[in-house]
Amino acid sequence: MKKIFRMLVFSAAALYLTTLWNQGFSIQADWFVYLKAAIISAAIYYLIRPITKLVLLPLNIITMGLVSVAVYCLLFYFVTSFFSVIAIDGWVFQSIEVSQTANIFVSALSVSTIINSLEHIL
Repeated sequence: MKKIFRMLVFSAAALYLTTLWNQGFSIQADWFVYLKAAIISAAIYYLIRPITKLVLLPLNIITMGLVSVAVYCLLFYFVTSFFSVIAIDGWVFQSIEVSQTANIFVSALSVSTIINSLEHIL
């Protein structure tokens, strides 16, 4: 039970911190919607991602982890497409225009990095 709670808290923190710095990444301000987004993110990160890492291990070794990043970005894309709780759009960052596709990659990388950092710290 403690591990499930930690998964939800880490996912919620990662989503919140990503919404703070990434203007194209948004979640509705309702707490129920935010909880649903945290549950979906936790399910992807803690259930689906390890399975895909195991299945794609040979490709992951050959490409030095690039396949894993691509799979996580695809999973993030499908979450934004099928569930309307997370919206990822293009935005302008200090005169650099970030497209929606690039922002999906940046958002997935941000959420993944924050969750990994929180796991290592705590």
